[in-house]
Amino acid sequence: MKPVRLAVAALSIALLLGGAATARQWSPDVHASALDYSQIVHVKPTGEVVLVWWVVPEIFMPNPNNQMLLNVLSRYVVIGAADGRPGPNGQLAFQNVPPLQIMDQMSRNYAPLPENALPPDVAQAIATLQSLARQSPLGPIAEGMHWFVYQANTIHSCMPGRLSVPLGGETYTYDTPIPGCTR
Repeated sequence: MKPVRLAVAALSIALLLGGAATARQWSPDVHASALDYSQIVHVKPTGEVVLVWWVVPEIFMPNPNNQMLLNVLSRYVVIGAADGRPGPNGQLAFQNVPPLQIMDQMSRNYAPLPENALPPDVAQAIATLQSLARQSPLGPIAEGMHWFVYQANTIHSCMPGRLSVPLGGETYTYDTPIPGCTR
C-alpha cells in the first residue's frame, strides 16, 4: 500500500509542478524570461521535489516601490532553496536545507552570510521575497524555502559566467548572462 501512495504522491507533484515547468510561455517579456530561467524545479523519481531559485534583479520591473529590493539583488547573490519529500498523506514534508556553498565559473566557493549578520536592507529584502514567494504559485513549496545570501562579487546575472548550487546530491547550474538581460 505504501508504494502506491508514494507513486500517487509523486505523480500528483509531477503533474502539479512539471506541467507548469514544461509549459512554454507565449512571447514572454524580459522579466518573465528571467523568472523562468531563475527557478529550477527538480521532481525526482522518488517524488522528492527540489526547488532552487536564484532571485535576480531582472525578474522585477524597476519602480520606486521595489528599488530597495533591486539594490540588494544587484549587490548580493540571493538563493531560495526547498527540499520536500512526499509524506504519508501525499503532502510535501520539507527537509532542513543545510547552508549551501555556491561556486562561480572559476570553482571559487562562497559561503552564505550568517543570517544574524545581514544588513537591515538585506534582511528586509529576504522578508519581502519570502512573502512574495508564499503568495505566488510556489505557495506551499515557499513555506519550506530557506534563504541564503552571498557576497559573491564574481557572480552577476548579466555578465558572462556560471553559478553552481550543490544540493541533495545534485549540482544545479545557471549559465550567465541569463535570459532577460538587456545589457
